[in-house]
Amino acid sequence: SKDALLGYCAGFNRRINEVKKDRTQLPFEFQAVGASLGIDFVPEDWTPTDILAWATNMLRFFDGEATERGQIDNMALYQKLMALFPTTYNHMFADMRWTQDPDAVTYIQGDPRSAMAKASTPAFKIHPKLKKLLADNTYDFEKIYNRIKKNDEQIIANLKKINAFVKMGSYAWVVDGDKTATGNPIIYSGPQMDHAFRFSVPSIVTEGSIKAGGLNISGMTIPGMPAIVIGRTPHHAWSMQVGHAHTLDYFLDDPSMVFLHRTEVIKVAGQPDHILPVYRTVHGPVINSDPVITWKYAHWGKEFGIVGTYLDLARAQSMDDFGTAIRKVTLSQHYCYADRDGNIAYWMSGFDPVRDPDVNTRFPQVAGTCAEWPDPLELKPLATDRNSQRGFYSGWNSKASVDYANPPNTSSYYFGPFHRAHVLEDYLASNNNLTFENIRDLALYIASTDSVRNRFLSSECDTYGDGGNPWKFVKTDFMAAIQADPTADRNAAVDILNAWDGHFVEGGPSMWATGTDRSDGWVLMNEWISEVLYLTFNDELAMDESRIVLFNMLLHGLPGFGASLTNRYDWFSNLQDPGAPQTAYEIIVQALDNALATLGERPWGVGKRGQMTYTHEIVGPLHSLPTSSRSTYAHCVEMGPDGPVRIESMLPLGESGNILMDAQMQPVFDPNFFSMAPVYDTFLHRPFPVNE
Repeated sequence: SKDALLGYCAGFNRRINEVKKDRTQLPFEFQAVGASLGIDFVPEDWTPTDILAWATNMLRFFDGEATERGQIDNMALYQKLMALFPTTYNHMFADMRWTQDPDAVTYIQGDPRSAMAKASTPAFKIHPKLKKLLADNTYDFEKIYNRIKKNDEQIIANLKKINAFVKMGSYAWVVDGDKTATGNPIIYSGPQMDHAFRFSVPSIVTEGSIKAGGLNISGMTIPGMPAIVIGRTPHHAWSMQVGHAHTLDYFLDDPSMVFLHRTEVIKVAGQPDHILPVYRTVHGPVINSDPVITWKYAHWGKEFGIVGTYLDLARAQSMDDFGTAIRKVTLSQHYCYADRDGNIAYWMSGFDPVRDPDVNTRFPQVAGTCAEWPDPLELKPLATDRNSQRGFYSGWNSKASVDYANPPNTSSYYFGPFHRAHVLEDYLASNNNLTFENIRDLALYIASTDSVRNRFLSSECDTYGDGGNPWKFVKTDFMAAIQADPTADRNAAVDILNAWDGHFVEGGPSMWATGTDRSDGWVLMNEWISEVLYLTFNDELAMDESRIVLFNMLLHGLPGFGASLTNRYDWFSNLQDPGAPQTAYEIIVQALDNALATLGERPWGVGKRGQMTYTHEIVGPLHSLPTSSRSTYAHCVEMGPDGPVRIESMLPLGESGNILMDAQMQPVFDPNFFSMAPVYDTFLHRPFPVNE
């Protein structure tokens, strides 16, 4: 690890020294910032401290829970429900924050019955101290949550300004040789690291190879990190997607436990140093002073081992070696794997502490109770499986296994019957004799699906829902409701959806990459389901909740869906307006009428696909392409008996991110700055040299 850090620094610093000797090679960004501040702004030499600080930042944002605040949000939600619904708040909260749903799509195939007992447990227990805080209204936890959220959002905004914000979503699948045309396992990995469809410039990732120091590896790397993060070697290939291990707890601490841990000095170009005191308790940094709330993170103090762990992943010579390395990965990630021995496998990494079974993890923990983590730290076993009987593993930040509970801090990880990963499972479970092209082009197939988005027609249409096809899940109930109360307009709407191919892009497969129109079927589905959610939940929740959570709550209540987990509260009744629809089918019918009135005459989706924009913080927008749920990087690798026999990959913009400045202080782009755009923009992929 030390050699890797020092060698990486030496490579950075060699280039920095070249630039110092020839200032015409100083990147545009440094010259522009220096000119705006009236200073000579030249990068300092890199040190191992810089690399480890950058790596720690990435680990925080790559983990599924580390930067989320769900336990505090749950306190706010519970407090609000207590005040508004004093007789039903427990049931309502349990419906909104379920811990286990056997119907959720999973990476590892399992028997849903093994999770049924957990799904049907009583609502929950809550620590008396927490309940007293909430009942007495000692604190307004909604205000506390919003204050912490605002601070976190400002941090992220600041990181984005310097192109240092990294966040991973991601999809991946690996298919066994028994399901492929060649008999070889094939793996596809698509990490999604740009969000809100403003792709970073330069790209946050690049691709390269290392053949030195006992390594023979190629794949995706992140500038500033001395590792191939997603890669392939002569022995194996792997993917990485954000997982859902419960790595974080917030603690309510006594003020007497707080102490000054250190003082950070933050240097700001052209301004005085910023002094930041950091306060802690035994649980972690203080993030709120009254009441004292601290952030206890299972990775803390272990981040610097990540460089050695990536070396172990690259050097593995067996499936066991790779699994041993995964156990040292502190953050939570899903890993799919294929090797030259014909194996496929799956792991979810992450330090998930063993907690007392009496602890309700959906809320902040109370210091000095059974909620304290064991010392020494004891971790839950990893979710893992090898050579699946169904012949594949696939996921899109979905659930690891049927018996791995939802983590409390991330609302998108309240896994229910609907999850965007169903489009992967549906395709791979129903197709065999798959070619390399079939497995590679599945990326475009899923990227052209989209789930429910609110107020689509009144927005700029440049954002995206979440992937998947929600219509599949509500079709039975929605059609039954219309069949029970038909009109010509309602029947015509059903005909549109029956003819729809399930993709939000109009025009079929040839238009999925480049088409500009949204399908009328998707627009109708989105408006209809959105209105059902509004009529069902707005009277209680004012729609202040994740739409995917609400959609799964809807499925838990629909009479024809047959959910294993059902709601305790009747969300379809409207106590505020007795004249409003009061049953699921009444709401469905009324919602369709409302949707059709809102939509008006067809066509609805012409020119409304939207654009994803690449924006440089100084230069501004540089490039755009049609909206889709695509990855920031991708590789597709077929593993033969002697190693990879075919590799194809793609990354945004180009192989170079270098911009210089001309005499008129205008940007001069490297000839390879946009060289990958024709490949990436159209999902073509490009051949990558096979390891020797």
